[in-house]
Amino acid sequence: MTDTPTPPDGWYPDPAGGGGLRRWNGTAWTDEVRPAAGGSSAEQSSSRPEAPAAPPVPPTPNTDVPASPAASAPPVPRADAPAYASGQSAPDHAAAPARPAPSAPAYPTAPAAPSASAPARRDIPTNTVWIWLVVALPLVSLVTLFLFDWTTYIQESIYASLYPEQAPYAAAASLAVTAGASAFSFVIAALTVLFSFLDWRQLRARGIDRPFHWAWSFFVLAISSGGVYIIGRAVILRRQTGKGMAPVWGWIAVTLVTIIAVAVWVALLLNALLPLIEELQYYGY
Repeated sequence: MTDTPTPPDGWYPDPAGGGGLRRWNGTAWTDEVRPAAGGSSAEQSSSRPEAPAAPPVPPTPNTDVPASPAASAPPVPRADAPAYASGQSAPDHAAAPARPAPSAPAYPTAPAAPSASAPARRDIPTNTVWIWLVVALPLVSLVTLFLFDWTTYIQESIYASLYPEQAPYAAAASLAVTAGASAFSFVIAALTVLFSFLDWRQLRARGIDRPFHWAWSFFVLAISSGGVYIIGRAVILRRQTGKGMAPVWGWIAVTLVTIIAVAVWVALLLNALLPLIEELQYYGY
């Protein structure tokens, strides 16, 4: 395609009408407008020969970028745009290159489904000597119930309260027994915490991932039993190895034995103190 020659830069009759002059910069119409020199527009049009035709519009250079559908649509004229004379076309500007359509933002893919839980490691032994010591410690307390002569101690305490002048040592003996029982309970609690720590450390050495923490054994100070650590330990081991419930069953058995033994001890103690109670009732105490 050959390029059509365009008129040189200069002032030409305004193709929008009005009788003025508009500047042509050699390639397109500019916004510079001025009145025609001398006389009115009507006089100039009568005295001046017919104005030359508007210079042809230079062709739009052929580009390799394809125009978008929106760019190929005919422009909609504005209501306030000046009307061009009949037979004259408005100057056309070079079409701007089509903008690429904005791509949709990439959203992260959905998280993968959680993998199946790791199989239980049944090759890890879960029983330790320490956990069984924690289970068996309440039985040690039962031994003191049957080894100590509680009948004589209670009888002397009752007589001392009735005849304080005949048994001045009773108050000191009662205080000693109370202090001894408290110290024994503290020793049992301390041993429960110690054995729980040793059991926790041994489970870690065997490869158990985060076994139930031994600090839970301090609940023995509140409930006089290591049941919190024993049950929590069994839950974690059951999840990781599929076993470890034996100490729980042992603790339940020891608890039942303790309850039964205490009930028997109370019955024997009341039976031994029954003559003393009848004697006191006889003398009006």
